[in-house]
Amino acid sequence: MEILSIEEAAWKVRNGQVIAYPTETVYGLGSIIFEEEPVMRIKQIKGIPANKPLSVLISNNKKEEMLSELIEGFLPVAQRLAKFFWPGPLTIIHECRPDLPDFITGGTGYVGIRCSPYSFVNSFIDLVGHPIVSTSANITGQAPATNYTDVFSYFDGSIDGVLICDDSISLEHHASPTNIPSTIVRVEHHNFEILREGAVKKEDIFRKVL
Repeated sequence: MEILSIEEAAWKVRNGQVIAYPTETVYGLGSIIFEEEPVMRIKQIKGIPANKPLSVLISNNKKEEMLSELIEGFLPVAQRLAKFFWPGPLTIIHECRPDLPDFITGGTGYVGIRCSPYSFVNSFIDLVGHPIVSTSANITGQAPATNYTDVFSYFDGSIDGVLICDDSISLEHHASPTNIPSTIVRVEHHNFEILREGAVKKEDIFRKVL
């Protein structure tokens, strides 16, 4: 499995390949979200059902532009969540555009969206030019990869490379100290529901959003 620069990783994703990349929580598996073959390949690699929805990661530098590829209008409650917790480890599940592919949404009509605080990750997504798949780098039932050696252990020979940050940024700073996955919140109309408590604590959400 290749170790990739940011330019190499973006090129591979733009050309329908699958890579692993670091985030502020755990490593993710990524592909472009509009091509079925690499998305289904990620599901096969992870050992998850073909109809399972996958979250996506957008760039904080092009947030509005990339949101417009996913949703028709950001609900007020989602705007408030994003104001306090984006960029950061919060996945917002929001009603999606009707033309967003079912292999991403699982036919639910909703999409999970996250925005990373890492400038390195945002630069990578900027080079891709579109939102990318954001799913933890692990085989179902096993712990998510928290470093590139975990990625090699899980996926050597099954994905097209792993993105390593440049030498000016310490690898240890590409995962939170506790390596906790993102918190997942579903929004609908004026309401929200916390589906999974992760790096963002529910008390913080209730205090700032209600």
